[in-house]
Amino acid sequence: MRMLLFYPYFELLASLLALLFAFFMFTRHYENRVARFFARFALVGFLASILEYSMRIAFTLELAQNINRLSASFWAFLFPMFAHFCLLFAKKDEFLESRFGLFILYLPASLLTLAFLFTNSMYLRYEIFHYGIASQPAPLYWLFALNTFVYVYWGVMLLIGKSFSSPQASVRSQARLIAIGSALPALVALITDEAAPLLMGVRAFPPTCIFALAIMIFFIFLAMRRYALFAISPALAADVIIETMPDSLLVTDLDGQVILLNDLAKKFFHAAPDAIVGKLACELFKDRAKYDKLYDEVVKKGVEIERYPADLIDPRGEMIPCLINANKVCDALGATLGIVFVIRDIRG
Repeated sequence: MRMLLFYPYFELLASLLALLFAFFMFTRHYENRVARFFARFALVGFLASILEYSMRIAFTLELAQNINRLSASFWAFLFPMFAHFCLLFAKKDEFLESRFGLFILYLPASLLTLAFLFTNSMYLRYEIFHYGIASQPAPLYWLFALNTFVYVYWGVMLLIGKSFSSPQASVRSQARLIAIGSALPALVALITDEAAPLLMGVRAFPPTCIFALAIMIFFIFLAMRRYALFAISPALAADVIIETMPDSLLVTDLDGQVILLNDLAKKFFHAAPDAIVGKLACELFKDRAKYDKLYDEVVKKGVEIERYPADLIDPRGEMIPCLINANKVCDALGATLGIVFVIRDIRG
């Protein structure tokens, strides 16, 4: 009984975990479409959970009712968002890109939200329990329970289908883990938090929805960590290529100032990064005219240079004969931002 006095604080902890996972996914894997949407799903889950926690510790039953109007609205949208995530994961783009796909997907949640916000038809009363304030569902609440069941288990079935149909073993494992980790906690929450209060007319169990959501989010995170879900992004691939390529790489801005070099370039010039970064690239050439010619060809004429012979000078004054490939670095609109140099040492 004493532990239940701290029940809302356990809910707060679970809510913060949902926010942590949303932040992790968005900051680490924002280039991946599925990861970005999962971050939104987890963020909406955090908002629903933190409002549920706030209702639990509200000062009055009236305040709890007003908070719950918002909380229930977020919960209503959360389940179609989970199905949306599963559609993206299973690559069911034909549904999402259809003319009325998203409208159909979110229409039931929108109608439920209107019922939660502007009517009292979804809840009979609010009561104070030893674990905090909780609501007692009204008969019409079965629509919300149906919303939960249909969307969660539609998403789970999509994942199960993906676990059998995908040619990639890692994707099959990801889909199975997320399906199991979503179906079981959702089933427990559906029985204890939605079906039981409706059938029994009282709350026989403490609310479990926040913990069920936290477990679902955790299993998606676990799938990511264990099976590298969303791990390969263009940015990560570019970083790996840059650091593992067999040649030295320098990137300069349009003024010729070095802004980036890979590990091999540091060894090539026998220098710490701060001895090269910020330095003008022309100062690394023995013959300044060779650099000027290379710059004009790349920036002004837009020519991609290959195997351009030149002698470079490292910070110790040692001359290094090499061959240089050079090309422009452009943004998405085609504006030139700088030059990338790939340098090969041709000393014997």
